[in-house]
Amino acid sequence: MNKSLEQYMPDGSKLPYRFMKYRIHKILLVCCSYDGYILEEDGHIESQINQEYIDLNMSNPPSLTRVSSTAEALEALEALDRDDSFDFILTMYNVGEPDVFSFAKIVKERHPNTPVALLTSFSKDIYRRIEEQDRSGLDYIFSWHGNTELIIAIIKLIEDKMNADEDIREGGVQAILLVEDSIRFYSTYLPEIYKLLLLQNTEFLKDAFNEQQQVLRKRARPKILLARCYEEAVELYERYKKNLLGVISDVGFVLRRNDPPESEKLDAGIDLCRRIREDNPLMPVLLQSSQVAFGKQAAELGAGFIAKNSKTLLSQLHDYIAKEFAFGDFVFKDPDTGAEIGRAKDLTQMQQMIATIPDRAFEYHTSQNHLSKWLYSRGLFPLASSIRQYNKSHFSSVEEHRRVLVGLIRDYRTLLGQGVVARFDTETYSDAVAFARIGEGSLGGKARGLAFMNSMLMKHRQYDKHENVRIMIPRSVVIATEFFDDFIRHNGLKYIISQDFSDEEILSEFVSSVLPFRLREALKSYIRTVRTPLAIRSSSKLEDSHYQPFAGIYSTYMIPYVDNEDQMLRLLLKAVKSVYASVYFAASRAYIQSSQNLISEEKMAVIIQEVCGTEQDGLYFPTCSGVARSINYYPIGDERPEDGVCNIAMGLGKLVVDGGRTLRFSPRYPQKVLQTSTPELALRDTQNEVLALSLRPEEFRTSIDDAVNLRRLGLTQIGGFRNSKFVCSVWDRENERISDSPFDQGRKVITFNNILKYNTFPLAEIISDILTMGAEEMRCPVEVEFAVNMDVAPGQRQVFNLLQIRPIIDNQDNRSIDWNEVDASRALIYGEQALGIGQMTDIADIIYVKSEAFDSLSTEKIAEELLTLNNRMRDQGRPYILVGPGRWGSSDPFLGVPVKWNHISEARVIVECGIEKFDVEPSQGTHFFQNVTSLGVGYLTINPFRGDGLFREKELDARQALYDGTYLRQVRFDSPLWVCIDGRSNKGMVREGKND
Repeated sequence: MNKSLEQYMPDGSKLPYRFMKYRIHKILLVCCSYDGYILEEDGHIESQINQEYIDLNMSNPPSLTRVSSTAEALEALEALDRDDSFDFILTMYNVGEPDVFSFAKIVKERHPNTPVALLTSFSKDIYRRIEEQDRSGLDYIFSWHGNTELIIAIIKLIEDKMNADEDIREGGVQAILLVEDSIRFYSTYLPEIYKLLLLQNTEFLKDAFNEQQQVLRKRARPKILLARCYEEAVELYERYKKNLLGVISDVGFVLRRNDPPESEKLDAGIDLCRRIREDNPLMPVLLQSSQVAFGKQAAELGAGFIAKNSKTLLSQLHDYIAKEFAFGDFVFKDPDTGAEIGRAKDLTQMQQMIATIPDRAFEYHTSQNHLSKWLYSRGLFPLASSIRQYNKSHFSSVEEHRRVLVGLIRDYRTLLGQGVVARFDTETYSDAVAFARIGEGSLGGKARGLAFMNSMLMKHRQYDKHENVRIMIPRSVVIATEFFDDFIRHNGLKYIISQDFSDEEILSEFVSSVLPFRLREALKSYIRTVRTPLAIRSSSKLEDSHYQPFAGIYSTYMIPYVDNEDQMLRLLLKAVKSVYASVYFAASRAYIQSSQNLISEEKMAVIIQEVCGTEQDGLYFPTCSGVARSINYYPIGDERPEDGVCNIAMGLGKLVVDGGRTLRFSPRYPQKVLQTSTPELALRDTQNEVLALSLRPEEFRTSIDDAVNLRRLGLTQIGGFRNSKFVCSVWDRENERISDSPFDQGRKVITFNNILKYNTFPLAEIISDILTMGAEEMRCPVEVEFAVNMDVAPGQRQVFNLLQIRPIIDNQDNRSIDWNEVDASRALIYGEQALGIGQMTDIADIIYVKSEAFDSLSTEKIAEELLTLNNRMRDQGRPYILVGPGRWGSSDPFLGVPVKWNHISEARVIVECGIEKFDVEPSQGTHFFQNVTSLGVGYLTINPFRGDGLFREKELDARQALYDGTYLRQVRFDSPLWVCIDGRSNKGMVREGKND
């Protein structure tokens, strides 16, 4: 992205900048009873002001306090303290003593920063009297035509003046300079110009995606600067000329402030126009005069001209502003003929037109700064300034210039769509909207987390932090729970809750039912913007809540993209109904019941997301997917719990979340990966299959298996895929080594060395940032799912898609304990190399290898004996603690007991206990260790004979054995043991006593 865009938020404002900081909240209106009646009863001034603020989505419209004389006004001002004074005083002419001019001077002496304006009916007699008075206390004088729009324009003019310096010079807001000394004429022009601005505002709000962006856009509307003499006009022009959309000027006016009207220079406006033309030939200038002869001079200067006495004055003013100040649609013209060749109402159309208009038209509009002016007038400052900084000389060809501008607009539209939850609107929805909701009701837990992270990515400036990488959520649309309720009710599916149906029967009932018409129409509109496969994911009310994570309970279906709109819609509707059905599947019911929730209270939202990845050979998958956790209860080597841990796999992430073989690494130490530390481990313990989505629509059948149309590819099948070059190494059989060269041929090994060792993609850094940000913002440890697409066309940016975030449950079982208060002298087992997730409350059995009977030649027999004992414990549903020497799970029987997972599946804590005659370094390794970490088993390494930890084997020997075999012994305690394996402090202990 162009650097000038980086400093801006999606709403178009600079990060710390807030538009319209100073506003008028309290107005003191000084007028006699008759004028007050006209304003309130005939003009409904207060209700009009209120409506205006409602239209602008702003709270606290200004309140009007009316008094009938200047004497009352002074009393009212005196009664208020300094912090609660009026922001603006508007007075009529006949308001008693002191007269308005003396009153204004008194106010200025007491409240020098409070604007005071006189509003008076037009009459030559009154104007003559005004000219004779000292007007130094009055900021403005306006001519009252009985039009309440003037009062709103006055409020806006004063607010514009209050905010001009900050908003224009710091925030980039544009302005229109109005130069007019005739009270009557500027009182006529101002309401009309403000009305035009409001219409323009309404039009460009269509590019905003939510209420907040709309409010910011409205506050970023162009301002009007009023100059009433030549001196003031030049000052304002010089101060704000970089941000002026154009100038509207009278021809004849006075040169200096407070000059008498008779000193007016008849062609001062011509002088001003000439000065502006010399400085900026492209600045639009509109001159007006009752002397039509000046029209010729205006034309010679390239300025517009309107006769003040014209019957069509206001409509001509409208037309000029709309055309020259870039209001309304952008009209593309043929520079030779002036004929219209196309128009753009919004950014989407602007992007399309720039990509397709003829070269001559493109060069004409860019050379005249037409594009940037149109963008400035719509409040799109960063994009406008980026486009303005480029001209023909920066590029070798028109095509390159065109490509850069299209890229800038596309990038900005994408940036606008990040970090917001937009309401799905069939008319304005586009592929730039990152996150939209269809319908009312809850978004569900998963979608809430996603929406939250979407906003956090923008808040923490992650989107474009890394060069040539975009960090973002995949484009997502959420069907809110409102439609789930409608679907169940209108199809009469409530009865399924109380009946005992099979999953297949439930799915059949749901798929044959009809989704609400409004939802079908919205989805029909949505798929017209889709060009990739879609993932249809559950987002129930109970999912991913802080205290009852429902991860993986409901279904996620994937559907391919097909060109036929009707077929695509049918696939999508079937997938949505299948996700709805999964609420009532047997596994879901059981989980809801076990978590003490009621199935009748569960409601389902559905997330529809673009699938991250690319297509090849009829299959679709990302370069890699993964799950990362901000807390690592199984740190190994130099890792610390707070460094987090990540599991990644080539292809779709279902392999990771379903517990398949993946690569585990610490984001802090990406180059130290246990599974690839030796060639033997890399060959044996790295990923051995890749999941991909089939793009054949007929493979998506109605099925309770949400992987029905996913393909499993073996290592021999992935070599020809483009993505393999990013993540695969090659086994060099001749030299017995793993080669990371992309040119070597041989057996593929999915090592991720190119990413983790050589940092071809900043994966570890991105994951660290996301985990830190998520944990800080959610105030608890978090788990995130992600996908990465590195297989992009030259010049395109690689993508890191954040798919999901959920809190890691932090209950009593895994909260860190204060070990200073734990008495280790009572321990049966104690160590300070512990990996695990906290306290366990239901273990009463210890099975241990009898050290006297242990023999390294007998480890396979020990494994056989343990298998029998483990099966018995499984049948009884009893977990246990397993203690023995050497490396558990070692494939080398001389290094430890060569158990597989089915030998020790019921063990909740595994202790590697070194003994003097068998001193082997602990393994903490490979596939065995992977199972230990993924299933939450406590893992403890001790060497009591070296003073490293405790194992009171003699105390256990003295107890009655429930089982006493050749190599193993089992002891059962009358009540559960106190067990805590705390991976955060790396301490673990087992002792008798209550689980306190």
